[in-house]
Amino acid sequence: MAKYPTMKDVAKKANTTASTVSYVLSNKEGRYISEEMRERVLKVAKELNYVKFNGASSLKGKERKLIGIMVPQFANQFFTKLILEAEKVFVTHNFDMIICNTFDDPEREKEIVYRLLSQRVDGIIISPTIKGSENTEILRELGVKLVVVDRPLEGLSDYHFLTSDNIQAGRMGMRRLLDTGHKQIAYIGWDSGISSLEDRMNGALMEHPDTLVYNGPISDEDGYNLTQEVLEDHPDVDAIFYGFNIQAAGGMRYLKEHHIAFPDDISISIIGSPEWVKIGNNDIEHIDLNSRELGKEAANLMMEIIGKKVVKTVRKISSCILIEGASVKNTIGGRR
Repeated sequence: MAKYPTMKDVAKKANTTASTVSYVLSNKEGRYISEEMRERVLKVAKELNYVKFNGASSLKGKERKLIGIMVPQFANQFFTKLILEAEKVFVTHNFDMIICNTFDDPEREKEIVYRLLSQRVDGIIISPTIKGSENTEILRELGVKLVVVDRPLEGLSDYHFLTSDNIQAGRMGMRRLLDTGHKQIAYIGWDSGISSLEDRMNGALMEHPDTLVYNGPISDEDGYNLTQEVLEDHPDVDAIFYGFNIQAAGGMRYLKEHHIAFPDDISISIIGSPEWVKIGNNDIEHIDLNSRELGKEAANLMMEIIGKKVVKTVRKISSCILIEGASVKNTIGGRR
């Protein structure tokens, strides 16, 4: 269990009563509290990282069998698959989940952290925003069990971390395009500022330094606009490699609207495995980041941490899988 400070802890350090602490922290009116006392209580509460418990008093100090899962893009099937696999594990252990979408907003992420703390969750699985290191500091200070997935806590190393091999994904996808004879290749990616995600682009550049790089925000519409920009700037491009499936969806829409056929007019490969890559007539080449296995491993690791079966920090980078598809044209013969 995390060591959550109590009202009694705050009262003891502030040299007052628990009832006074409760009154101050609840911001009630009607009872006189000196300004000096109010400020002292608030200062001590902040120093101790006190977070009010919103559950029943009878549950204080007990295991709640409740896990918080924080993801940045719930609409992204990478994360929905991860969550579904994690849930299967937690169900077998009679644990419930609180699923939260940060929308990649650091301020929202910070608010959700405190909300989960107020519920006294037994642990948190998080795919952090760019300010994740700062926003999870209170979790580390309180000893809340934490498993980080997909993205790192920048600047930190002593935490449990499970992720896909993003460099491998970039290299694998680019190598396949080169091996099928493509020469003028564009990479469309997300200007995220998150090191592990930018490794997708770095991996692609390792294989083909002359890659045309177009980075921007991450949304369907941004994928549409970036694809348009690439083809207007370089009409001779023979392949587009999308680093993120959300942008790829917009790119596919642009190609369809402008009657640009793949692979006849241009080859397409993406990192990620949304369901639409194999729906209907789609047979789009893609790299599976193994998010299902990532979710399963994260949940199992959390249960081991809760059960005190893990002593050392766990850090694991999982391999990716290239799924060949008809969206890549082999211009040099042999297999497609």
